Amino acid sequence: MRLRRHEGRPVVCVDDRLSRLIAQWLLFSSLALMSAATPLIAEEGDTARPTSEELQPLEAARDFHLPDLQLAALMEEMLGDNPEIRAAKEFSRSRLERVPQERSLPDPQFAYRLFLSTPETRVGPQHQGVEISQGLPWFGKRELQGKRASHAAIGVSWRVRYLERALVAELKRAYFEAAYVQEALAINADETSLLRRFEQIALTRYSTGEGIQQSVIKVQTAISRLADKDTALWERLDVIERRIAVLLGRPETSLALRPITLTLPDLRYDRTTLEQQAVERNPDVFANLQQIEADRAWVRRRHKDSYPDFSLGLGYIDVGRREDAAGIMSPPENNGQDIWALTVKLNIPLYRGRIRAGISEAQYNLRASQQALRRTQDKLLYGVQESLLRFESLDERASLYRDVIIPQAEESLGSSEAAYTTNRQSFLDLLDAERVLFQVRLTYHRLLSDYWIALADLEQTIARPFPGTTEAMEGTP
Repeated sequence: MRLRRHEGRPVVCVDDRLSRLIAQWLLFSSLALMSAATPLIAEEGDTARPTSEELQPLEAARDFHLPDLQLAALMEEMLGDNPEIRAAKEFSRSRLERVPQERSLPDPQFAYRLFLSTPETRVGPQHQGVEISQGLPWFGKRELQGKRASHAAIGVSWRVRYLERALVAELKRAYFEAAYVQEALAINADETSLLRRFEQIALTRYSTGEGIQQSVIKVQTAISRLADKDTALWERLDVIERRIAVLLGRPETSLALRPITLTLPDLRYDRTTLEQQAVERNPDVFANLQQIEADRAWVRRRHKDSYPDFSLGLGYIDVGRREDAAGIMSPPENNGQDIWALTVKLNIPLYRGRIRAGISEAQYNLRASQQALRRTQDKLLYGVQESLLRFESLDERASLYRDVIIPQAEESLGSSEAAYTTNRQSFLDLLDAERVLFQVRLTYHRLLSDYWIALADLEQTIARPFPGTTEAMEGTP
């Protein structure tokens, strides 16, 4: 220590004292920070990241029933590029980052003390001091906080899976609706072509005096009506294709669907099995189960608020040498020796009403999550039953139209046309027979489209390919 004389007395140089303090503090802080970092590194190894099925991406060919390759390509593109799915996945990843934060120790605290009025002690005056401390929550608190965050993060990943399946179902509904509109356009074109043939027959009969002008006007009016209907159908198809483009994440592009062919499959299934799959496999159920586990962990964590948290600290005080006359004449033992001190702090969980309220709040949240699971399962059971009723009714009606009503309408039209050409039936009867045929054809394709929409809704509910896993995909390449 460097001394200088002031009015005949030796005085400790402040610069030297600060230099010594800084050097000691740098050494001390380096050691302290290294020791504080050790548990954090161990914690990172301890932090379990969810790597189970819920984080694996869905695949169109594996996880969904696909009636044709065009839908498979659209689905793969949507699962990869839809911005809503991407945003949900990024949010899911952000929730995973909560796990190490909740399990981490709080940051160490550093304190510096400068005595404005220097305390005098037997071994010398105290000039300044430093202290570093580390908070230590009660045993198990950080672990339970980490469990809560981990279960919540896995629950969010199941919400992503639920969103993906919901958007796939929406894509399928739009796709099958587009199939109906395409068939309606084809039927409209066939009906227009047939009416133009009837128009020529009516004109020929009118020119020869066998027919009347009213028949010609009637058929021309019907043709004009079909032209208006054709325009409306094309607009409807354009809206559906734009909706599909939005689902694919490219709303600025123009999407043109190739012709879609739907058939009426022969399905075999067990209602009880489907209901069980819905309440056991649906992502919404898994998300609710994870929320329940997170709430259970939080109830246990709230109980630990009754126990104190600790703080361990190490302090250093810079002590100067005695400079008074007695100290100079007879220096005490350990004159000017610096002081090291250990500190232990703990909070006192005194306000029990606050702690009890926190526990009650966590228990209420747990019960609410349990009821939410029950509500979800009830909705899924209803969804299975409603979808089955829909497509069973649609299957029966579509089969009736395909096997009975359409052949009868075709036979009726052929009979009416033959009767009209031999003057045994009026032109209005012929138009009625024509209108009935194309109306029942349109109804059949409406039923067929609604049937596949019901299958898509059921597939979303049971969260597995329905009907069955696709072994072969038939349709437009």
